[in-house]
Amino acid sequence: MSNNIREDCGSSQLRYDSKTWDKTCSNYFKKSGWDIENFYGDVLYVGMGNAYGPRFQSKNVKNTTILEKYPEIIKKYNIPEKNWRVIQGCAYEYDFKDQKFDRIVLDIWAKYIHVDEFKIIYPKFKKYLKKDGKIHVIRTIKVRK
Repeated sequence: MSNNIREDCGSSQLRYDSKTWDKTCSNYFKKSGWDIENFYGDVLYVGMGNAYGPRFQSKNVKNTTILEKYPEIIKKYNIPEKNWRVIQGCAYEYDFKDQKFDRIVLDIWAKYIHVDEFKIIYPKFKKYLKKDGKIHVIRTIKVRK
């Protein structure tokens, strides 16, 4: 990972096993405009968290891919019966090559988003969108310069 990317606020530090986390995620997704109940086609989640999005997304999703940096989160929240394609890798480094998605959820930040990081990640993942695809970006946490 590039030296200018901060790792002081990673999702592996969050307590995803909290009894209220699903309720928190539901509110967080709604405030960010992520209508996961209407997702369809091929969906990529960049950041797994407690897998709230994949667990509650529409049945119209054909393929779910999750890119997660931390193996302990994958081990704890992957549901093998769901047939998700879970990739352990870094969002800043992983290359999906020619693969395209209908929806991409960028959710790798905890507490705040650094503008310099966002300027790297957004264009990187925009190239993986299908025509008429959409990137969903977190709107519920602070942005820092």
